[in-house]
Amino acid sequence: MMAAQPTQRHPSRSEIARSNSDMMTVKLTPPGTPVSQTFEVLGSKSYTNRSLIIAALASGVSKLSLASTSSDSEAMTKALRLLGVSIEEETGPHGTTLTVEGTGGALNPYHGEINVGPAGTTMRFLTALCAAIPGIDVVLSGSERMHARPIQELVTTLRDLGAEIDYLGTEGCPPLRIRSKAHLKGGTITMNGTVSSQFISAIILTAPLNTNKLTIEIAGDQISKSYIDMTLQSVREFGVSITNESYKRYLCGAGQKYQPRSTQIEGDASGASYLWGLAAVSQGKVTVQNVNPQSAQGDIHFPEVLMRMGCSVSSDSRSITVTGPKTLKGIEIDMSNMPDVAQTLAVIAAFAQGVTTMRGLSTLRVKETDRIAALHTELEKVGIRSEPGPDYLIVHGGTPHGARIKTYDDHRMAMSFAIMSARVASIEIEEPHVVEKSFPTFWAALQESGIRVDA
Repeated sequence: MMAAQPTQRHPSRSEIARSNSDMMTVKLTPPGTPVSQTFEVLGSKSYTNRSLIIAALASGVSKLSLASTSSDSEAMTKALRLLGVSIEEETGPHGTTLTVEGTGGALNPYHGEINVGPAGTTMRFLTALCAAIPGIDVVLSGSERMHARPIQELVTTLRDLGAEIDYLGTEGCPPLRIRSKAHLKGGTITMNGTVSSQFISAIILTAPLNTNKLTIEIAGDQISKSYIDMTLQSVREFGVSITNESYKRYLCGAGQKYQPRSTQIEGDASGASYLWGLAAVSQGKVTVQNVNPQSAQGDIHFPEVLMRMGCSVSSDSRSITVTGPKTLKGIEIDMSNMPDVAQTLAVIAAFAQGVTTMRGLSTLRVKETDRIAALHTELEKVGIRSEPGPDYLIVHGGTPHGARIKTYDDHRMAMSFAIMSARVASIEIEEPHVVEKSFPTFWAALQESGIRVDA
C-alpha cells in the first residue's frame, strides 16, 4: 500500500465505511505503482438472498455464514422479519452469520407495506413469496427507479398460478398490491426466457409451496443461465429436487419440503471483478480469496475474459489471481451469461489497444439505470469513444483522462469507473454510497490497494 503523506492522515477502513452514506463525491488518486494486493471478498448477495428465502421456508434453524452485508440483503432480511421470520445477525472476525428460524412455509399473513428501495432481486423474489402466503395483503414498493423496472412477466405467471396482484402505478411495474387467499395451485405455466432470469428464479424458489406439481415451460432462449444454475444449486442444497431439462423446462414435484442446514455463502464473484480489474488496468497483481473457481456464478469466469485481453490467471481451491499485462488488447465477446460485469469490462477496455465489442447486453437497459446509455455517456467524459446499441456496446480503447463520473444511483457504475483510478488521476465518483447495495466495504478495499480515497 502506498504510504500516507506525513502532513495528512488517511482515513481508516472503519472511518471510510462509517462515512460512506454521508459522502457526496470521492476523489481518487492513483497509487503511483502497479496494484499488488490480496483481498478477501464477502459472500455473494445473490446466494445470500436465495438462501434467506429458502431458509425462511424450511422447518428448523439454518445458519448462513459469510453472508452478504449489502443493502440488498439487508432489505431482504427486513422484509422476511415483517413476514414473521426470526433472523439473528452475528458479526465476527470472519464475517457475518445469519441464523434463520424457518417457518416451514407458514409465514405471517402480513398486512401493510414493504419498501425494498432499489433492491431488484428482493422485489422479484418477494413478489413470488408474498403471492404464496395465504391471508396476506401487502403493498410491495421501492425506489423511483424500481417503479420503472418491468415485472409484468412475473406478475402474469403468478396470476396464472392463482395469485391476486394489482399494479398501483405504471402497468407492468411496481408498486404492487398482493392479496392471497390460498396457496398457489401449481400446474403447467409458460415463461419467456429472454426477459429476466430473476422471474424464473422467483417461481422456482417458491415452487415447493404449490399445492400441485409445477412445470415451467420456457419460451425462447434462456438468458443468464448462470443465475438459474445458482438458484437450482441453492434449492438442492436445502433438500428440494427440481429437474432442469436443458433450460427449456423445469419440473418441481409436489409435496417437497426445504430442510434446514448450515452453509457458507460463496464469495461474491461480481464484487471480485473490480479487484481483478485493478490488476488488469495497473499492470499489477491481485489475488482474491474466498472465491470458488468452480462456482455456478457466471461472473467467476471474468478472469478468463481478462486472460483473452492479455492477463495471466492462476487459481487454487479458494482463490484466483490476476496479473495485468504491459498492454491490454481488445476482444469480441458475448456477455449474456455474465451481464453484471459488463461495466467492469467496458472500463478495462478503455485502456486496451483496439476495439472491444460486447454483445448479449439487452438486460442492461432495464437495470438500476440504462447501463448501456450510462456507460456511453461516462466513457465520453473520460475521452473514450464508444458505440451503444440495443444489446451491445463497442468500446474503442485509448488513453482515458480524469473526470467527474455520474453514477445514476447504480452501484456498478461507481465501482467500475473507480477502477480507472489505478492508473488515471482526478477520477471523481458522485454518490459513492451506492456501493452499499452490493459491496459495502468497496472504498476501504480500494484504499488497501494503494489508491487514495478522499471524501
